[in-house]
Amino acid sequence: MTLTKDKQKTLQTKLEKMKESIEKKQESSILDESLRESTGEITTGIGNHLAEGNAERVEREQEQTFEQIDEKLLGEIEEALARIEEGTYGTCVDTGEEIPYERLEALPYAKRTAQAQEKIDKGERFKKRETFAN
Repeated sequence: MTLTKDKQKTLQTKLEKMKESIEKKQESSILDESLRESTGEITTGIGNHLAEGNAERVEREQEQTFEQIDEKLLGEIEEALARIEEGTYGTCVDTGEEIPYERLEALPYAKRTAQAQEKIDKGERFKKRETFAN
């Protein structure tokens, strides 16, 4: 089933909303960090109980991990939007096969078919435009 213009537009809108949500979250995080620094809420560990310092460090590491995940997702969303502009959206970057709409609906930034992504996840490499036999 070919991706219709209406379905593509729906997915594009979904991608744009996802992008906007992540960017707002990033802006909010930057503002929160700036506010903590300006109010002196970030502690140096001097005179604090050791457990409090460890808890803050763990919390900060978690925040950094979430920020990295968001940044990676944002990159994938931007790539998908670029593929829409190029006219290659909905086509697997490795096999050239059409990505099923159901997959794009679940993961609008998907750039591979499920089979191709599975091969990538297993560390297998593709020959240019390899196709799958059922």
